[in-house]
Amino acid sequence: MAKYSPGEAKQWARANMVDSTNAVPTPFNDDFSIDHKTLASHVDRWADEGLHGLMTGGNTAEGWNMTPTEWYEYSQTIADANKGRMMLVAVILDPSPFTVVEKAHRLNEMGYDLIEVINPVLQLRSDDDLYGFYKYISDNSPLATVLYNTPTAGVVLNHGLINRLSDLEQVVGIKNGLLNPADTVSMRKMCGDRIVVTEPMENFHLWDAAVYGAQCMFGTCEYLMFGKKRDVFLKQMQLANEGKMDEALPLYRQLEPMRELLQNAIVWPIVRKNQYSLAPIKYWMELLGYPMGPSRPPLPAYADEEMKVMIRDTLLDAGAIDEAQVAAVA
Repeated sequence: MAKYSPGEAKQWARANMVDSTNAVPTPFNDDFSIDHKTLASHVDRWADEGLHGLMTGGNTAEGWNMTPTEWYEYSQTIADANKGRMMLVAVILDPSPFTVVEKAHRLNEMGYDLIEVINPVLQLRSDDDLYGFYKYISDNSPLATVLYNTPTAGVVLNHGLINRLSDLEQVVGIKNGLLNPADTVSMRKMCGDRIVVTEPMENFHLWDAAVYGAQCMFGTCEYLMFGKKRDVFLKQMQLANEGKMDEALPLYRQLEPMRELLQNAIVWPIVRKNQYSLAPIKYWMELLGYPMGPSRPPLPAYADEEMKVMIRDTLLDAGAIDEAQVAAVA
């Protein structure tokens, strides 16, 4: 059950939306069914490895491509394996506030902590209608809401609307996925006193934390995907949070090859081509020892050889993986 009352939701989020929350892919079997055994094993391992928060059910998880029954079963597998160790945030991609609330009640029973709700993808476009959508959820959900501001929904929330939404009792944060750090900084100045404003771009976090008060990495996957360089990533975050730019900057530069790889393999195809391919992420995770299997149709099931070579060679050269890990996937 929820760890906070509606009146305590914003304070709870301020205290707990910290460190790194990763959005992870879903392992599938060769017949495209969910591999629940491997999923549970991964969740147990990620919790043991110290990941603070796990983001489930969204685009990276291929949650949009699951049946309602599968989505609930997938969510339950994660909650059972987690055993309360990581903060659990479920992304909900449905355009109906009634469906969102129904899912929130089920997730609350499972032990989830927050829901992250994408901008409505159908029907609702006016500020008043969008405000009504989130107000209904805030008034009726047992779990607090993090806004998921992304152009993939078909509508981007403007700052005036976000400022209004920030006053709702159970709207506690936003993942501002516009790939525009200046927009995030402006938003934090406007409503950061009421909601936790997060920026998913790791390459901006050093400055965002040290200069603009960012308190977490929310909804990306660097904690896991940086592999043997995780300690460098964590130290950089710690120093950034302490405002020690001179000590953090050399560590930041160590991670630049993997940062560029993330952009080239994952981010730019989304931005430039509207192509949300999970296959490169899954291959990257496989190299780190997390079996993932294929992506579901109509997405490409596996990364092409050129992409695999780029990912493998970059991670090897950066020291994020070793030859034994490559051999295990070959």
